[in-house]
Amino acid sequence: MNTLFCNTVRMVCWLIVGLPGWALAQNLIPNGGFENYRTCPRLDNLLQEAVPWFNPNGATPDFYHQCYPTAQIELPPHSGEGLGRLFLDLNWAEYMATPLKEPLQANECYFFELFIATPNPPRYLTGTIGAYFSEQPLSATGKDLFAVDPQILDNTLNAGIPRLRWERITGYLKAKGGERFMTLGSFKKLPVLLGFYYLFIDDVSLLPIRMNLGKDTTLCGRQSTLLLDATTPGATGYRWQDGSTAPTFRVSRPGTYSVTVTTPCKILQDTIQVDYALDFDLGRDTTLCEGQTLALTVPASLPPTFRWQDGSTARTQTVRQAGTYSLRVEQASCVAIDTVQVRYVLPPRLNLGLDQSLCGAEVFTIKPSFAEGQFRWEDQTAGIERTVGNSGLFRASVRNDCATVSDTLAISYGECGCVIQTPDSFTPNADGLNDVFQPLPCGDITITRLSVFNRWGEVVFQTTEPPFAWNGLYQQKNVPMGVYGWQIQYQLRQGNGFVPKEKKGALSLIR
Repeated sequence: MNTLFCNTVRMVCWLIVGLPGWALAQNLIPNGGFENYRTCPRLDNLLQEAVPWFNPNGATPDFYHQCYPTAQIELPPHSGEGLGRLFLDLNWAEYMATPLKEPLQANECYFFELFIATPNPPRYLTGTIGAYFSEQPLSATGKDLFAVDPQILDNTLNAGIPRLRWERITGYLKAKGGERFMTLGSFKKLPVLLGFYYLFIDDVSLLPIRMNLGKDTTLCGRQSTLLLDATTPGATGYRWQDGSTAPTFRVSRPGTYSVTVTTPCKILQDTIQVDYALDFDLGRDTTLCEGQTLALTVPASLPPTFRWQDGSTARTQTVRQAGTYSLRVEQASCVAIDTVQVRYVLPPRLNLGLDQSLCGAEVFTIKPSFAEGQFRWEDQTAGIERTVGNSGLFRASVRNDCATVSDTLAISYGECGCVIQTPDSFTPNADGLNDVFQPLPCGDITITRLSVFNRWGEVVFQTTEPPFAWNGLYQQKNVPMGVYGWQIQYQLRQGNGFVPKEKKGALSLIR
């Protein structure tokens, strides 16, 4: 049942949803949780007190309730305060039976559920416990198995289930029609000698497998939503018109909504049309740049009873400043309101500073000044501040919802002469001071090769990989003291290119 409810104070209509679903499906097992009793059971063998349950044969099933706590209740009920108990032994088959709330309908599908627990898991017999549905009640004076084939039979639980923990048994039933009684118990075999065990029973349910999204519905406006509930007993899958797979779907705009529900017994489908009496939209929340305006307009299809947040009744409202703007429309008892949030942002600002002329090995740290946006270097360098030691153009930008601004800083080493500094001597004696011969270039120079020669012109050291440094060894042995020649090949940055260069000199090795 769907009800349109109007709050008389604010005059806003909301939809209270009450649609068919599993939670509302009628359990056809009366007193399935053993909560109700005629007289509080204070002894064993009193199943008949849990009306309308009854004992169909000469054995003695039990009913216990927290109205009389007893040690026979070895675990809390699965829910509520009552539970049943069966004892199964050689030539001893206990059952419990009940009439259904209504006869089953021919070719209709039903979902069955039962919770069991046992203090004797190693003795549990797989493929024996189940439920039998019949037009007439089963009845016998003896205590042996009923010679019938149950429609529901557990083939999943085994002797490895935990002790005294509730386990779920489920199944599907397609009715022949007219079944009015259900009997629970063991239908295939009984324990062997000394294999007896107890079985606690709780929360027995039989639910018709049905689904109904309800009648076509009209809501007030876009603030009204409708929760469609396709929850179906025993469902293994849901698929809505948009491909979503949850049991429920929340409607927030007019349209046609459909769902397909899959169960092992049958596939269900339903469709519902949802309309809105006052269907309008002012648009999404908006960001404007400084100086811009926005025109909000009342749709021509709406009734003439409306007003803006400031009380005006003009068909157009011009936005010139940040704020929340809303339109309230009334039609009979239905009220719809839509709201849009407008914010203004300032243009972004950025300043990388003045261009720089550097000398030798001098470096410079660029410290950008920016506001009203997100900063980034155009070459993807991380961070904001960066230290540079070579010529080039360094570009950055600041961006926000309104615009993007850029700035460029030029670094040049050309005006002061870019050089390679080389020592005249070095002392490779491992004292941590002046132990290697290592040229030091400025930021625009990239060394590509360092070679060292003895007085006869023989190469005693050569490398094309940094660090470009010689430690006074040749073939892993110390070379003698003396004067050695060196040659450095390098590239000099000039503008956007590189020029190959070479430099030679001499140094003294002192030990």
